[in-house]
Amino acid sequence: MRRLGAALLLSGVIALVGPASAEAEPLGAECSSGAGTLIAQPPVALGQLGITSAWRLSQGEGVRVAIVDSGVDAANPHLEQAVDPGIDLVAGGDGSTDTFGHGTAVAAVIAARQVPGSGLVGVAPAARIVPVRVYASDDRDAGPTAARTAAGIEWASQQPGVKVIVVPLTTESDEVVLRDAVNAATARGVLVVAAAGNATGSQAPTVQFPAGYPEALSVTALDLSGQAPVGGVHVEVAAPGQQVLAVAGLSDCVLAADQPSTSYASGYAGGVAALVAAAYPDESPADWQYRLLATALRPNAGERSVTVGWGLLAPYDALNFVNDGGRTGPANPHFPAPVAEAPPGMARPAPTPDHAAEIRLALGALTGGAVASVVGGLLVRRLRVTPGAADN
Repeated sequence: MRRLGAALLLSGVIALVGPASAEAEPLGAECSSGAGTLIAQPPVALGQLGITSAWRLSQGEGVRVAIVDSGVDAANPHLEQAVDPGIDLVAGGDGSTDTFGHGTAVAAVIAARQVPGSGLVGVAPAARIVPVRVYASDDRDAGPTAARTAAGIEWASQQPGVKVIVVPLTTESDEVVLRDAVNAATARGVLVVAAAGNATGSQAPTVQFPAGYPEALSVTALDLSGQAPVGGVHVEVAAPGQQVLAVAGLSDCVLAADQPSTSYASGYAGGVAALVAAAYPDESPADWQYRLLATALRPNAGERSVTVGWGLLAPYDALNFVNDGGRTGPANPHFPAPVAEAPPGMARPAPTPDHAAEIRLALGALTGGAVASVVGGLLVRRLRVTPGAADN
């Protein structure tokens, strides 16, 4: 066992190099980088998402998910049957080199295959992964840049069968090349799923890109209690992001043990998007995104929160959703917003029961010996004509 530092895995999102690079924080959890260490328990996130029901409808068959990150090491047993050749924009090659480990961990979240003795399985276990390596470390020279990330998105969107591009990277800079790459991917029928960004210290992130572009699906992370410690005006949906069962080297590993990470949340969201894209191949990225947002779990169907956006992803509901224009919530790509019934100009006053005769009867009865029976009868009568609490 050895501690994973910045040279292997991150607990948070790796910042793109805009005007300056941001230093990545180490995971703070211990994982083995050797072979043979397996964890028998299934990922906590699968229960949070109710994924077993969704798998009866789709497992991501026929969909390729590109991961624009540090590459993907297909030597891990969970991934060796899941990874297709990609591209390495750092050193040349097919993207199968990952000296940092982050892209490999996200790949496992999305599409890990089950192996004997391990509970790890991806949220889209039949989808295929296309690695797009855009950085090798967190150093300025080999670290991520907006231009290289944009080039990775552009390349991935042109590959046959790629319907989802996951970008677990963020930058505060709205770079033209990055915006154009996301727009081009959307026009080609590919949904870009991006991490919304983690907090720095106690500060919530400002709008991050590419998550901040309207065409991209911006994902924040929930902790084990279902809360989102940080959010932002650009957050659209939430996914699990704490105690994430993934891989490190050739072993299973629990990542983001202490606080949620939007990197891994974007992986779960990308996997769910793959389930939807596989089930509805003729729909557009806007349709897939609307399915995810309209069916997300939230307290008020018509309100978007700055912490969790439209709520927690609900894969089964998204796969069963029929867009008839009547759903309250996010903007519908095909229908105008539902119009609530207008209230009348003046409400008709409710009739007020006249209990005068009954009151006179009760007062008269006070002189006799039937007080209890009369008042009791009066109360019963009032209960019959007065709306109860269930009607309020």
